[in-house]
Amino acid sequence: MMEMLEQICGMETGDKDKIYTDLIESFQKGNIVLYGAGGIGYVTSCILKEKACNIHCFVDDNKTKQGTYVNGIKVISLEELGRDAGYGYIVLICLPNPMDIYHRLISLGYKKVQYFPVMMWEKNFYNISLLKENRDKIDAVYEFLADSLSKSVFMNILKHRITMDFSIFDNIISQKQYFPSDIFALTDRECFVDGGVYNGETIADFVNSVDNKFDYIYGFEPDKQNFSNLTKSVAHMYCNRLKLFNAGLYSKAGEISFDSHGNSASAISDTGGDNISLVRLDDVVGEHKPTYIKLDIEGAEKEALYGMKNTIAENHPKLAISIYHKAADIWELPLLIRTLPASYNIYIRHYSNGLHETVCYAI
Repeated sequence: MMEMLEQICGMETGDKDKIYTDLIESFQKGNIVLYGAGGIGYVTSCILKEKACNIHCFVDDNKTKQGTYVNGIKVISLEELGRDAGYGYIVLICLPNPMDIYHRLISLGYKKVQYFPVMMWEKNFYNISLLKENRDKIDAVYEFLADSLSKSVFMNILKHRITMDFSIFDNIISQKQYFPSDIFALTDRECFVDGGVYNGETIADFVNSVDNKFDYIYGFEPDKQNFSNLTKSVAHMYCNRLKLFNAGLYSKAGEISFDSHGNSASAISDTGGDNISLVRLDDVVGEHKPTYIKLDIEGAEKEALYGMKNTIAENHPKLAISIYHKAADIWELPLLIRTLPASYNIYIRHYSNGLHETVCYAI
C-alpha cells in the first residue's frame, strides 16, 4: 500500500511562499487590527512588528482585556472599533477557532477580514520539505494509531499543512478536550496532574467530570502572573486535595529563561526576561500517585515527559499530551510516548478549526 504521506503530498496546490509574501506586503501597506488578544495575538503582533507592519489595535470580546495593552498595543471592543472605522482596516483573526468570528465579521459588513495563520507559518508548520524529510516517522505513527478516527485526524491535519484548506477540519473536530468519553472513563479516585494550569479551566473541567469525587490534583504553572491569579481563584476551592507549584515541568530541576506575558503565550525562551523554576514530576509526587497527566506547556512537553519516566513506569497513568506547539510534535511526541516504560495505546483528537488544540492520548 502506498505510504500515507505519499498519498497526500500530491495535493499541494499553489505557491504558498508567494501567497505569504504577498500577504505580508499587503499588511505593510495597510493598518492592521488583530482580533484576539491572547497568546496567538501576542505572538502574531511580535512577528508583524518585526516585519514593519502597522498594528492599530487589538479587538477582544473579553471585557477584562478591553482597555489594557498587549505588547504595547491597546485592546478595545468591536463596538469601539466601529463598523465604519473597521472598513478602513485589515482585520486579522488571531484565535484557535477563527471561523465563527470570520463569518460574524463578514455578516456585519466588514470587507477586509483575513484569516492566515501567521504564527504557525513562521513556526514552520507549512513546510512541506519538513514533512517529506520525516516521512518514515509519519508513516510509523499512522500505522500504530489505535482507532480509525485517530488515523483520520492525523492524516487530515497533515493534508491541511500541505494544502492550507481549512475545510479539512470540519469533520475531525471532537468535543470534551482532555476528557473524551470515547477513549477512557474517569473514576472517583483519580489523581490528576495539570501541566500548564494557566487559568484553571482544565482543573474545573476535571472536577466537573468526576462530580467533585477525586483523590488529588497537582497543578504546575510557571508564569508568575498566571500563578498569582490561580492562588486567588482556584487554590481555596479544593481544600487539602490540591497542590499548586509555581514551576514548569521539565527533564531536570533548576531554573531557565522564560517569556512571561500573563497569557497562554508564556513559554521558555532563550531571550526571556524572567527566570522560572523547573521541576521533574518524578521528584515532586508524594503519597498521591498520578493516574492522569495532562501537558499543555507551550513546547516543553518532550522535556516534561523525560522528567516523569519513573512515575509512568510505576503507575501507568493516562496521558493527554498537546502535540501542536512545534511543527514536528505531531509525530515526535507519539513516537516518544511509545518508548516510555509503559505499554500504551495511542489516540489523537483535535479540538479547533485551525492547527491548535491537537491532543495525543496514551491509555
